[in-house]
Amino acid sequence: MAIACLSLIVLPMASVRAQASGPIYIVKEGDTLWGIAQVFGTDAETLASNNGLTPNSTIFPGMSLVIPGFEGVEGELQTLDVAFGDTLDSLGLRYGVETAALARINRVVNPSRLYLGQPVIIPVTAETPRALPSSLAVQSAAGEGIVQVAVRTGVNPWLVRAFTSPSEALWTIPQELILLAGTARKTNALPATLDAIEVSPAPAVQGHTLEVRASIPGPVWLEGQLGDRALNFHSVDDTHLVALQGIHALLEPGLYDLELRGYTGQGGELVWSFRQPVRVVSGGYPFDPVLSVPPETIDPDYTGPEDQLIASIINQVTGERLWSEAFAFPGTYTDSFASRFGSRRNYNGTGYDYYHSGLDFYGGTGTPILAPAPGRVVLAELLKVRGNTTIIDHGWGIFTAYLHQSELQVTVGDRVETGQIIGLVGGTGRVTGPHLHWEVWVGGVPVDPIEWAEGAFP
Repeated sequence: MAIACLSLIVLPMASVRAQASGPIYIVKEGDTLWGIAQVFGTDAETLASNNGLTPNSTIFPGMSLVIPGFEGVEGELQTLDVAFGDTLDSLGLRYGVETAALARINRVVNPSRLYLGQPVIIPVTAETPRALPSSLAVQSAAGEGIVQVAVRTGVNPWLVRAFTSPSEALWTIPQELILLAGTARKTNALPATLDAIEVSPAPAVQGHTLEVRASIPGPVWLEGQLGDRALNFHSVDDTHLVALQGIHALLEPGLYDLELRGYTGQGGELVWSFRQPVRVVSGGYPFDPVLSVPPETIDPDYTGPEDQLIASIINQVTGERLWSEAFAFPGTYTDSFASRFGSRRNYNGTGYDYYHSGLDFYGGTGTPILAPAPGRVVLAELLKVRGNTTIIDHGWGIFTAYLHQSELQVTVGDRVETGQIIGLVGGTGRVTGPHLHWEVWVGGVPVDPIEWAEGAFP
């Protein structure tokens, strides 16, 4: 963890020696006493005094500093990123550190709200258990004691006691994290029917596809929610499920809850739920110059019915996955693009409340448009704003759309293959000239088509 600040005067190396016990921080390039003190909730004077320095001393990479204020905590302070399923309790169990100490070191106000990818400081010693491969962390329910936890999880009660809190009490605190023996799993706070959850990218990015992959030890029906969008999970193989969800290009950056729910089967009983925040960051999209368009083409009374038609199609989810590789570009000219996805748009001076929802290809009227991947045609008709439009369903809630065509060459129900001609470039609908506008929809949300052409999902 580098903490940038000002340069200070170098003291002889012999004078730099820790004078007190406590956790050790190894200085990184760019660190200063003031910056380190700010991170750990102390001041530069106390930090310097604790280490035989003065506030004007320079520190250098590789130097060890004892951090004051954490009596009873030992080890080198290292930073790791929170994985999905990590809580302060589970991290404390995994690394042999009291939860209260972790909360103080990291100045955590709400221990139950660690977000995916959040940097957390852990004191690591030679004896620190990096992972407990033969253990499982579970949460106790209200009114549940050690015996009830043992019965529910099928573990010997004495093994439960041996791995519980230092008090070794026969009772538990509701939602207390308890460590069970003999289950061959790392400690985390995920339910027993989930081996692991991988979420990428972390943080999530405006206008990009989020992939949530679940490793499961046995049959489970999994549902999920990210913010206000439902996640639809599909089987990759017998032990892995995956959900793909687009992050809206205009979604406000911040924290959004990713909730998972496990059921006994489709339409069955809810067995567990788990929730953890996911951070969404800006996609860094540029702002286009103000564009002049016919007023009616941005009038909701004019555009609304067409948008509702599109929504009724792209929010459907079919269970069959029809593609298997990265998408091919549907346009002929791929060295440069007329307009890229995500750029903020202002129509007729009404404000930058719009964005470009696709990728524009150069090409004169009559240039062939090619299917980028196998799929089924679910719309092929002339629309007011989008012009001659084709939409292809690739399965699992993945759709592609092709706007402003001069000619449609497929009809609803047709099965298409990669490279097949589906239409011709044109200038129909709300356009300033002939071009192909290509969209990729994931879970009802448009995403940057280039990421689907550059790599395969899932």
